[in-house]
Amino acid sequence: MVGAVGLDMDEVVADMEGANPDLKRRWFFKIPLWQGNVIFFLILFSLVVSYFFFQIKQAQSLFAADARNHARLVAGVVRLHVKGAVISENVISGVVSRFLANSARFVQYLDSVEPFTADELEAFAAESGLRGIALVRDGGQTVAAPDGWLAGTPAWDDLPAGKLKYFPENHLVLFRASGSGGLEEVVLGIDAKDLENFHQNVGLPKVLSEVKKLGGILYIHPENPRGVSAPARQKNVSAPSPEMTRVTFINTDQGMAAEVAVMFGRTRLVVGIDAEPLRVNKRRLWRDFFVFSGILACLGGLLSYLLYRQQMSYFHERQEYNRRLAQQREDAALGRSAASIAHEIRNPLNAMAIALQRLALEAGELSADHRRLIDVLLDSIKRTDAIVDGLLHYAGLPQSISRQPVVFSSLVRDVAALYQSRFVKDGISLSCVVEDGITVPGDKNLLSQVLENVLRNAAEAQPEGGRIAVSLKKKNGRAVLVVANPGELPDLRKMDDIFSPYVSLKSRGTGLGLAITKKIIRAHGGTVQALVTPENLFELTIVLPLAA
Repeated sequence: MVGAVGLDMDEVVADMEGANPDLKRRWFFKIPLWQGNVIFFLILFSLVVSYFFFQIKQAQSLFAADARNHARLVAGVVRLHVKGAVISENVISGVVSRFLANSARFVQYLDSVEPFTADELEAFAAESGLRGIALVRDGGQTVAAPDGWLAGTPAWDDLPAGKLKYFPENHLVLFRASGSGGLEEVVLGIDAKDLENFHQNVGLPKVLSEVKKLGGILYIHPENPRGVSAPARQKNVSAPSPEMTRVTFINTDQGMAAEVAVMFGRTRLVVGIDAEPLRVNKRRLWRDFFVFSGILACLGGLLSYLLYRQQMSYFHERQEYNRRLAQQREDAALGRSAASIAHEIRNPLNAMAIALQRLALEAGELSADHRRLIDVLLDSIKRTDAIVDGLLHYAGLPQSISRQPVVFSSLVRDVAALYQSRFVKDGISLSCVVEDGITVPGDKNLLSQVLENVLRNAAEAQPEGGRIAVSLKKKNGRAVLVVANPGELPDLRKMDDIFSPYVSLKSRGTGLGLAITKKIIRAHGGTVQALVTPENLFELTIVLPLAA
């Protein structure tokens, strides 16, 4: 397409170069409007693509920042909860320690008043809410109640005095106190199930389990903790980062997740934020991008096409204008030449004709051959004078005419009827198919001359007889006249030349008939074309505008 446009521009510039020598140089540096429009839309499309990818990156960055803040908030909640759990545990441990220490002193006091028997010791333990009591007297004698409550419990020799020790396999907490008087030490035990329930409800696993129930969190776990495993990862979008708040987008069994690692004391807490909203937003952005790009491409293509058509129309108008200008200059030059020829040639021709006529009348001694020679010379002078008349007539035809409504269908019938008798004499059959009511604006006399020229040329192309077909109808809002005949056909390569002056297929023709026809039709705002049909018929088509 671009090559074709460049070629048309070169032709237009070549046509106008004589009027403005600088025009070609200016057009060489000027980009056609439609090409500039294409470049503009390409730049606009590039900006749209850049803006789209910026929006994608911006959405991902904003979501990553939100996920980072979300993870920090979750870590802060977990940290506060764990800190509270630790404080609660310390408080409970202190309370239990003081309770057991007071119980141990009270046992020592009662035992100093009157030593406990096994049954009394068991009753005291039950009343005090203790799981059991063991008294080690001087000499190594041990009294424990209830019987067997220390079964399976490791030795408490390494248990520091005044401290608690937890035995998870027995769900037991022991407290060891140094004795006095007749007691070496007192060992108290309480059931640890309540403490275990407390630890289970306020411990880190419980906190993580509750946090996972919050909206927008897919998973949360310490980095590879014992007994806890991360969700299965299908595909890493980006490699995990050791940075504290680096966001990694991954695909999991639960959907797309934004994974953030937050340091929690010495533990690396991994939080997976639901990233499906980001995926949905990206999908929407992609859809909007393709829709907008499609609209932009269609709009750019349509506007470029319209600009291209407008530019081509402008170029063709300039070509047609310069062609008409050149034709007018040629006609003006031809008119001056015709006037000069009429002045320089006609007078000598008239003198020769008069001299030959006088010679034929006054010379009585001329032989018959000499008289025939004089007749040939007179005939040649008449043909030369006819050529001069035709040239003057062609040069004198107007470029524009005053247009009056002419019933063209009636005019065609009248001219055909006028030539009918001559055609019959020459052995030519004439068929005339004319649609009624066709009126064109123009000069009736000039249009009659066109019809006469066309029919006369068709008849002269068939000296031995033949046929002529005339058709007139309306087509696409215009009057179309078609005259077809067999006979001597022009060379297809020189078909356009038959409308030029002095181009004729006949040995005695002036070559002005079709040239005059084209000039008159063009003055009426019409067109004339010639072609050879597949049936070897010469077909002349005249198209004229219809009258309003």
